[in-house]
Amino acid sequence: MRPTDSNNSVSVEGQVSAFVLAPIDVSAASLSAAYLSSILPAISSAYDLDVWPLLSQSGISKEQLAQSDYLIPLSQVGAFFLSVLQECQDEGLGLVVGSAVQAKSYQVLGYAIMSSQNLGEAIDRLIRYEKLVGQLGSTEFVPAEEGGIPADICKLVWQCPFDAMWVRFLKEAAIAGWITYSLSQVQVESAIFTVYFDHAASSIPFERYQKVFGDHIVFDSDWCGVAFDKTLLTLPFTQADPGLNAMMDRQAAVLLEMFDSKLNLVNSAREQVASRLPSGDPILDDVAEALSLTARVLQNRLKESGTTFKEVVDDVRKQLSLSYLGEKDVPLIDVAFLLGFSEQSSFSRAFKRWMGKSPMEYRKRL
Repeated sequence: MRPTDSNNSVSVEGQVSAFVLAPIDVSAASLSAAYLSSILPAISSAYDLDVWPLLSQSGISKEQLAQSDYLIPLSQVGAFFLSVLQECQDEGLGLVVGSAVQAKSYQVLGYAIMSSQNLGEAIDRLIRYEKLVGQLGSTEFVPAEEGGIPADICKLVWQCPFDAMWVRFLKEAAIAGWITYSLSQVQVESAIFTVYFDHAASSIPFERYQKVFGDHIVFDSDWCGVAFDKTLLTLPFTQADPGLNAMMDRQAAVLLEMFDSKLNLVNSAREQVASRLPSGDPILDDVAEALSLTARVLQNRLKESGTTFKEVVDDVRKQLSLSYLGEKDVPLIDVAFLLGFSEQSSFSRAFKRWMGKSPMEYRKRL
């Protein structure tokens, strides 16, 4: 990738964003266990550091990290990164973290981005589903406008509402993740962009920033993010996969709906079940433990809500199956696996019970 010349500053003042997230609820601020787990090896390797004692003293357990959909509270995330900073004494920690980002860091969102047709689609999905990865910041896309100066420049802005000494590292990690994962998917020899930070340059050698972002980076800006030519929005991604993308898009939408409607125990149980289905039949004890309940208490509370654990699993499978079958390029055996069935025949029997017809008949009707 070839960044634009920082001597020619990019201005997109006055442009109106196409997508803007609502302000973050500080009490809900969090980071997914999947993201944190994915970057731990890079931190350990870069600093020859045993991260487990630091995680433990920050209140983060191995059991929590094993649950990919578990959201770690801001207080614990901040405590962990502060501990790492104290150990490594490296102002480039954010660069190390961001450069380690991969598809599994973002789970469903990561694969939805990777399989998108182009950068424009990827950005749309990032903004719609990023809360599934955590709530430490929000993304805003400002498109190029007709008559703008310059008229062909877009910008992707990352806003973090918190004020703490480790926030600058969080911002650098977020933007490094974008560059490492999303922009690197564009099928072009040199993607032209400029990186902006709203904090001062650190004391680390500038070459470390160059290695991640390229030669031209603007510090002390009034915003944080990336500016790039609008032509990049429509260039194809190297790993575009319409079938996988549609499937991930549907699953992310279902998970987001569950996330937004997480008002009671039934919704919480549904969310836990959905995340476990690709691994097989969800186990009552595991779901109860994730909700900080005993199996018996969970069963009793579900009964009070007019349902059972078996019915919750059945309902989530039915809802997801209708979404998956809407994509004709996804084989039925893959749909069965994603729904936690060990055999396609088991899925077919369940679907016929739900809909009165076989999955193939339903798909043909669609």
